[in-house]
Formats: sequence, C-alpha cells, structure tokens
Amino acid sequence: MKHRKLSLALVTFAAAAAFFSWPRLAPSSAAGAAPEPQRRRAAPQRRNPARGARPRVDYTRFTHSTAAHRKDSCDSCHKSPSDNWLRVRPREAAFPDITDFPEHESCLGCHRQQFFQGARPAICAVCHTVVSPRAGDRHPFANPPEQFVGSARAKARPGEFAVHFPHDLHQDVMARTPADGAFAPRFVRASFAQDAPKKAKPDGCSICHQTVLLRAGQPTPTPAAADAQPAAAPTPPPDGLLKTTPTGHASCFNCHWQDGGEKPYSNDCAGCHRPAPQAKEPAARAGGDGDAQFAARAGFADPLHVRKLMRRDSALFSHEVGSHKPLDCTYCHVNITSLSVVDERTLKVPILTCGGSGCHIDPRTKKWLDQEVAQKASDPNFRCVKCHVNLGTQKAPQSHLAAAGVAGK
Repeated sequence: MKHRKLSLALVTFAAAAAFFSWPRLAPSSAAGAAPEPQRRRAAPQRRNPARGARPRVDYTRFTHSTAAHRKDSCDSCHKSPSDNWLRVRPREAAFPDITDFPEHESCLGCHRQQFFQGARPAICAVCHTVVSPRAGDRHPFANPPEQFVGSARAKARPGEFAVHFPHDLHQDVMARTPADGAFAPRFVRASFAQDAPKKAKPDGCSICHQTVLLRAGQPTPTPAAADAQPAAAPTPPPDGLLKTTPTGHASCFNCHWQDGGEKPYSNDCAGCHRPAPQAKEPAARAGGDGDAQFAARAGFADPLHVRKLMRRDSALFSHEVGSHKPLDCTYCHVNITSLSVVDERTLKVPILTCGGSGCHIDPRTKKWLDQEVAQKASDPNFRCVKCHVNLGTQKAPQSHLAAAGVAGK
C-alpha cells in the first residue's frame, strides 16, 4: 500500500512539472497552432520634464520668494540683534541690529536632509565661503550695506528687497520739526509757472539727499552753452548729476527704534522691506542703446548710482549749475509725495519741468528740446544725446512732441 501511494505521488509531481514547463498554447481551437511568443517586460517610461517634472533644486542659492520661506514672519529666522552687532561697526557707532545670517536652527527644521548630505553639503554655500567642517568664514551679510555693497557677493546676487519709503509721511514729519535755526524744513507747492520760485533754505530734501560731486571745483557747463547747437555725440556728464540716497538702518533707526518712536519699529522688517520689482535686463543687453559703461566713464562706482544711471531716461543734468541751484527740489520733482522706489515709474521727472521760465523748451525761440525733436523728425538715425544716455536712439515720445508743439506730426 505504501509503495502504491509513493508511485501515485511521483506520477502527480511529474505531471505537474511537465504542465508548467510545456510551452503555453495560443487560445485557438485549430490544431497545430503556433505557440505564443514570450512577452518582453516593457521598459519604464521616462518622465518628460515638460510635463510637470519637478525641477532639481539648487540648494546653494537661497531666495525669500520660495513659498516655504514666505509662510512665517521675518523673526522666525532673523533674530535681533545678531551676536556680532558690536563688531561690524565701530563701537561708537554700533547699535543692536541684524548684521549676520540666521543660525543653523532656523534651517534644520526643513533642511536636515540637505545639511547631512555628504562631507561638504551644498546648502552650506548659502552662507559660508568655504564648505568645510573646519571653516567657519561667512559671506558678507547685506547689513551693514557699507561693508556689503562693494563685495563680489553683492555683484553676483542683487538684493531681493526694495525699501518702501513713503515720502508723503516723512514730509509731514519734517514739516512739524520745530525750527531751531539749523533745520527748518519747508515745502512749497510745485508749479509750471513761468517765474521760478525762490528756494526756501534749508529744504527738507537735503536732510537725506546731498549732491554727489566727483569733480568739485571744476566748472560745470551752463545750460546756455549746451543750448548753442544740437549735440552730435554723447557729452561728458556734468558734475552734480546725482544725489545721495540713504541706505542702511543707521539712517532710519533714530526715529524707528523698537522701544518707541515712529512706526514701523526697527524689529518690523516687513514694515519697510518689500519684494523688489522684477529686475529688467539692461538696455545694452536687451538690444537697446543703453550704455552700461557710462557710469564707469563718469566716475561713479557705487552700485546704487550705477543702477540709477541705467534706469534714468535723462541723465545729463546738473543740480549745481547756476540756474538750477536756486530752485526748490519740488520745482522739478513735482510728485514727491507719490515717489516709490518699488515702482520706478514714479521716479521720472516730467519733461515740462524743463520748460519752466522758457529755459529749455520754447517753440518760438527753438531751445534745445525743440532742436532735438526737429532733428529727430528729419533724421530717424539722429541721436538725442544732449540729455539722454539710454534712450537717445529711440523715437521721441508723445510727451516730448507735445512740449515742443509738434504733437501729432
């Protein structure tokens, strides 16, 4: 009986083995049908980057525009004051301030994996000059600006923020400052009247904006000399072309300190710092006629001045020339209360201000604007270089045509 059961088991095992090893027949009733070929495993499909593939993150660059970086308040990363605030400025000028990058704790909550990825994690390059466990040197921090502005870091990575400075509110503050003989700001109403108003000194604007003189003592060409004939080539910029602009917390914290004073307080970063407008490509690179080297030839090295010159439509203007110097700032800058560095369109000076008292616009006597517009109308290749640095080859805008009395022609 045992022998019989063993034989039956062997036969069953052999039949099963033959069934699984025999080629499968196609599902056909026809005799002698060819066996179905074995199917190859399909190759895995590669994700098309154009169809929503997640881009590779460059952890060597930090940006505040990342959604995860915007969800919390500024003080969730930036602790005030930084440990080094007494060392970054001379002791007599030092004050509690944010003067260094955030500490590691502000990053580890989200980026622990990147921090411990290899011996030299790429994310360390955001702050550190050398990615090494034995090197602690850091890139210069954006504050204080006088130490940062000339660094390679500043040139490689433009600032992500612009300062929201409401001129209208500050005008009111300066206007109510008591007169003490040294400072008594007074603002006058702007006008296009033919007779220029007398300058009220001292004026409130000069508290923050001083004339930049690169060639002090050298004569500045007078407007009359410039009006003699249309220019055929770019002329050297006159001295007194630009004004200084306060930068850094030192110029603000006297009034906006966190223990009192004017709001926003110094610990309210978002009260002043706003996302900078999208940087536009300089005209020289975009195919226009912007002169990216103009600032260097003129002697301006401050990156803030360079940006001003690349942005300004009319640059060949001197604040120090005889007929300009006595004028109030508001005689030309008629929209001071609406100026916003976040919106560069508000920074332009209207062309009509150049025609006050018949100085540079007069269709009857053909001042320089009238001459340039006429030249441009007769010769499209003519370059308007008497004032312009960046827009001299472009078509005269409607505002210039209207001022010269040739609108619609």
